[in-house]
This record gives sequence, structure tokens and C-alpha cells, in this order.
Amino acid sequence: MNLKIFDDWPSDKATKRLIYLGFIVLLINYPFMIYLTVISYYPAIFIESQLSFSGPLIRSHFREMTSEQIQIYIISILLDDVYDFCQVTMFTGLSLYIARKFDEDSAWRNTGYKMVIIGFIGSVCDVIENTFIIMMASDPQGFPDSWAVAHSCFATIKFILWGIQAIWIIWADVKLFKSEIFSKKPFLLVIGVIFAQHWPTVGFGLLYILGVDIAALVYG
Repeated sequence: MNLKIFDDWPSDKATKRLIYLGFIVLLINYPFMIYLTVISYYPAIFIESQLSFSGPLIRSHFREMTSEQIQIYIISILLDDVYDFCQVTMFTGLSLYIARKFDEDSAWRNTGYKMVIIGFIGSVCDVIENTFIIMMASDPQGFPDSWAVAHSCFATIKFILWGIQAIWIIWADVKLFKSEIFSKKPFLLVIGVIFAQHWPTVGFGLLYILGVDIAALVYG
């Protein structure tokens, strides 16, 4: 793929709109996703479930839930696909926004463009992972162990790719500090999204929405 396409596409205005669109959708979607996750009473944190590589463990989680709770959990996973849309738009926008501040044809700019692709692939992996979760939840005691293993494989890839992209955004922004183009926005947005992903509670979700992300939009 010719990465030079990202020099002009999407435009700077469209790039900023991507970030804000993702943020607005996140404000609407995130509270519902967290609320449904909480009232589903899924008996494990996301990390424990996603990286279990274990069909028996996931089946044991579903055994603690009623059929109604499992259905609510499935809806929360569907809303997580909307979260992936927010992840793509915000982090794609941030990667482009920062990459374009570096000199044309520089290694930092080219690497930033690669982060766009890496982040997108990470989100696709999360959608695939969610599909396996829905398949398992639809047959909570009869699904094959291979589905749980596949689900965890895609989750692992997702975390690695998202982590690489988040680290690059922060690292690149530090690099720009010396040229006085440094912005607090990438730091706050990355940290907010990462923590929100791993602490699915209503309290932290509200703190994240009202504090970290709003600050991320104001600063920079």
C-alpha cells in the first residue's frame, strides 16, 4: 500500500472530524455498554475472559448467569462493536494528526501512517473476537473449545496492535515536545480510552467521560 495517500487523505478538516465523531458516538454508546455489562452480571473482568484461552472457564462463567443475563451480555458485546468504531475514528485521527506534524518522507511520518493501518487491524480483530463471544453466548454450554481459543487469539492480537499504536502516539507526541508542537490531547485521550477498556464500571466510566475525554478535547 502506498502510504503517501495519507499525506492528503483524509483532509486535515476530515481528520479532526473523525476524532470528534468518534468522541461524540463514544459519549452516547459507552454508558449504555458499561451499564449493560454491569447488569448482565458477567462474573469476570474483560481481561480474565478475553485472555483465558479456555472453553471450560468461559462455560463456567455462563453457568453463573441466567438466560436473560446472557442476552443482556450479548447486547453489550454488540455495543462493543460500536466502541470499535470510536476506537478507529479517534485513534486513526490522532495517528494522522500527529504524523503530519513531522517532515514529509520522515521515518516518524511514515511510521505514523502505519499506525493507522495497525490500529484498524486491531479493531477488526476485536470485531472478530466479539463475534466469537456472541457465538459462545448463543450456545453457552455446548460451544467447542476451539471458539474460546480463537476468541482469545484475536483478543491478544488486538491488545498488542492497540498497544503499539497507543505507545507510538504518546512517544511521537513527546518527540514533538522539543519542537513546541506538543499537545496534551493524545496523552489524555489514549490514557482515557485504555483505562476505560479495562475498568468496566459505571463509576469509572462516568469519570472517564466527564473528566479525561473532555479534558482531552479542551487541551492541545
